[in-house]
Amino acid sequence: MWSWIADIAGLVGQNPGLATLVAFTAAIVEAVAVLGILIPGTPILMAVAGAAAMAGLPMTPIMVVAVAGAVIGDFISFWLGQRFSIHLRGMWPFRTRPALIGQAEAFFYRYGTLSVALCRFVPVLRSTVPLVAGMAGMRRRRFLLANICSACVWAPAHVLPAQFAGLSIERFSEGDWASAAYAAAGLAALTMAGWYVHRLARGR
Repeated sequence: MWSWIADIAGLVGQNPGLATLVAFTAAIVEAVAVLGILIPGTPILMAVAGAAAMAGLPMTPIMVVAVAGAVIGDFISFWLGQRFSIHLRGMWPFRTRPALIGQAEAFFYRYGTLSVALCRFVPVLRSTVPLVAGMAGMRRRRFLLANICSACVWAPAHVLPAQFAGLSIERFSEGDWASAAYAAAGLAALTMAGWYVHRLARGR
């Protein structure tokens, strides 16, 4: 898995124009039910952001498409839950792994609207809770509010550390030790903040 993620990062490094397209696609895949379990969208997004930073590209476009992709991906899951609610339990992979929906339901019914925001930072749940929200008949307006607000936090929480990592490697390779140290310090700070957010979400 990690080898082809590295290949994607290398492709973006050689073709910087692909950065926003790949980041957008990765953010959507990360949030879509089932796909988000099978395909590691977050590592792909971070690898692309790091490669883009090393290529000297601005992060704002990547941040914008990451937010948009995350919102779209979650809404697709929500829509699927609404559209196929009575049939989903009998479909693959939920037929053979009922705990996927069971855990998402327990999380959703415990935290309600907040679960849509928190789940984005918890593996597996990030792509199944929106599905359950649709199955449960959650109001679309409430879902979209939680979806958009959490995406605006999720994207910077992953793109910015990747940017600092890419800049640190780039400056180090150029012999600019001071800039590399500053970038590494920024990476450490953002990593600790991200770790805290993930732990908070998991704890809840």
